[in-house]
Amino acid sequence: MEEEEEGRVFAPPRQKLKLTAYVFKYPRQFWVQALGGLIYNTVIVFGAIFLGRTIDAANLVYQGEAQLSLFYANLFAFLGFTVLFQLARYFKRFYMRQLLNLMKGDMRAGLLASLLQTPMTGLSKEKVGDMMSRMIGDVDQVGRSVQKTVTEMWDTAVLMLAYFAACLFYSPKITLLAAIPIPIALLLAELLRHRLYHLAKKARKAASRINVHLQHNVSGVALLRLFGLEETDRNKFSRLLDKQLKLNVAAAALQNGMLPLYILTACSGVVLVVGMGGANVVGGLWSIGVFTAYLTMFMAMAARTHKAAEVMNTWHGAKASWERICEKLAVGGYEAEATAPLPATPNAAALQVRSLSFTYPFGDEPCLQDVSFCAGKGEIVGVTGPVGSGKSALAAALSGLFPYDGEVLVGGRHLYSLKGAERQKIAYMDAEHFIFSDDVDFNVALGREGDLDEALELAAMTEDAAGFEQGTRTRLMERGLRLSGGQRQRVALARAWFGNAEILLLDDPFSAVDVHMERRIMENMRKKLGGRTVLLFSHRLAAFEMTDKVLVMERGRVAQQGTHEELLAQDGVYRDIYLAQKFLRGKETSRSPLMVGLPPQAATPP
Repeated sequence: MEEEEEGRVFAPPRQKLKLTAYVFKYPRQFWVQALGGLIYNTVIVFGAIFLGRTIDAANLVYQGEAQLSLFYANLFAFLGFTVLFQLARYFKRFYMRQLLNLMKGDMRAGLLASLLQTPMTGLSKEKVGDMMSRMIGDVDQVGRSVQKTVTEMWDTAVLMLAYFAACLFYSPKITLLAAIPIPIALLLAELLRHRLYHLAKKARKAASRINVHLQHNVSGVALLRLFGLEETDRNKFSRLLDKQLKLNVAAAALQNGMLPLYILTACSGVVLVVGMGGANVVGGLWSIGVFTAYLTMFMAMAARTHKAAEVMNTWHGAKASWERICEKLAVGGYEAEATAPLPATPNAAALQVRSLSFTYPFGDEPCLQDVSFCAGKGEIVGVTGPVGSGKSALAAALSGLFPYDGEVLVGGRHLYSLKGAERQKIAYMDAEHFIFSDDVDFNVALGREGDLDEALELAAMTEDAAGFEQGTRTRLMERGLRLSGGQRQRVALARAWFGNAEILLLDDPFSAVDVHMERRIMENMRKKLGGRTVLLFSHRLAAFEMTDKVLVMERGRVAQQGTHEELLAQDGVYRDIYLAQKFLRGKETSRSPLMVGLPPQAATPP
């Protein structure tokens, strides 16, 4: 059992938008708890019956009309049935809680899988706080509703039927008349379902807004302090809490405040039981023990009515949470509508781009138009251009995260056709250089197989990591607060290099390091390149002498292509940018090894 739990993989059932599919995905847990519920809620009736018989036996023994053994026989029967139904109750509760936890794990795994498959067009509109609210609050709400519904299916429905049948056995007339108020109480609960559903939906949305606000504030706490906005933010947060409080109170008033009315209505029939049952005792039709047993069973049946009403109210409230979960579970991944995937071509270029056009999901104007170029295996291709020229847009388009127009072929195969593990053929280092709140090892490897030492060495992070308190096991805190900007950048670079990626897209990898560190990393990359292809997107051109080819972007198009030397020999954007940067670096940079071999026209600043 323990090995089975350790090896369990959580995932939604095939019919992930049907709640019953989550319940019946685990038949063993469901049927064991069902059997326990059936035994508990039927055998418990015999407890009340033998309690009455024990009372009658005690009275007969006291009057000398029966042996003491009769009293003990009924007493032990009462105790035996009590032990049996309590044991059944234990199994019912244990397996119900196990089923509930498995279901919640599947729902959260499904939400995470849906998030990972959501197109970037959708993720750009997603709020972290709202997603966390769905994964935690809404899943818990649905879980509580399922637990209460399935549990009360036995503890209320079966129990009420068992008590009803037993009461009918004693007196059909009294039972049918006294039970009339019970369906009336249930009808009252059903009439409130629409109001309760809408209140619960508003309350869950209010909880999402609070989570979004908290997530934003945790991320931007330094900014709030810097501008002295603490009091303003506290007031805003207080208003959000107040709104949620009012909605929760209103929902609770309907869901729980009406329970006394349900109980009072359902139990009003006890007046008939006491009156007509008492007449039976006076008339000699019933003994005191029989009357006690009947009254106990009827009161237990009537009192459970409020549980049935509570289940109805709970489910109507949880329906809003389930709908919010389904909104995310229904999300599918992006599928391009281009031609069928091509098979891998052994002699094809590592990367071929043909007539590529691209627009960010959150933008209106195209960032790239009719871009075409090739990159071979073992090549380093530099991509540069003025601010807003389309460098980062080209990197994003080639990452495969966003839809695009045109063709991007990786080893002769369409980029969009790469699925699952094949996606690891491309490594993308974006300009944000995100760092997880984990150690160096995790931030570089991300659970993949590869050579950690080689990746750290390439990024010139070996010495830095060795100087950390626990080496590569040192936790880097949220967003890498323990690292400098250059170290964060180099950890992200090591992450991109780690593994077996055939194509590396490095967006602005050197903006936070000096020119000497930049050259060191470029030398490492050139030595360890092998058959990999690197696209280096940067506005800094100091390292472009070490590239095999350079693409110059301007207004979303390729304005120039060629080697570093060829482009410097031409009048154009590249030469203008390079000479301007050379001038800013000053005389010391102009004497650096990077300047060796430049053509004469590049030697003198403008």
